[in-house]
Amino acid sequence: MPDTNTIEFPKPALEPPPASGTGGYRLSGTQGGAPARIARHAVRGSTALAPIEIDKLYPADKNYVSDLIAALSVLADAIGLLEKARAAARNKDAFTADRYWQRFQSLLPGLFTRRKIGDGYGAVINALHFACVNQHGAPVSLEQLTTVWRVIKELRNAPVITFEQALKYVQELEDCHLQVYPTTISELIQETEDDESIRGDDRSDERSLEARL
Repeated sequence: MPDTNTIEFPKPALEPPPASGTGGYRLSGTQGGAPARIARHAVRGSTALAPIEIDKLYPADKNYVSDLIAALSVLADAIGLLEKARAAARNKDAFTADRYWQRFQSLLPGLFTRRKIGDGYGAVINALHFACVNQHGAPVSLEQLTTVWRVIKELRNAPVITFEQALKYVQELEDCHLQVYPTTISELIQETEDDESIRGDDRSDERSLEARL
């Protein structure tokens, strides 16, 4: 019987496994050497450090974005005018301060047309509009200029605000003696406060009379 030749196929060289406990992995394309390590960080909670997508911060509405960009630009102009008005008021130049105040006032209708930004934004701009109208041409004080300037700066930093935050800004305007409501509403509010005061005085008189009896 003829001898049978045995053909042996070469066996592929096995790559040694990574050392125990290293948790290392070799990146594709690397040659030899110690296996590369991948840093692993434990993250607690399924949403920890998760990035917030921009479309979740602001609605994906082209008109909304257009209103927001336009409002930010006009608010920047308003801040500049109010800064000049404050500087003139500090220098006792009432004429120049009033001129810049009037120019600021002329920006408010345009800002109000962007009220789609939010109810809070619209409430603040509306309050500023009536604050200007109710001055009836009378000059504003440095304190009032500074308050309006501060509110406008805050609004530009965060134009999308809640209605509750807007009411805080409106209260600041009221605290510096600006009338932020239409005249009729202001009169009704004043009448209500006067009625409450009168009723309070009447109750006090009744208690005093009962005490004497």
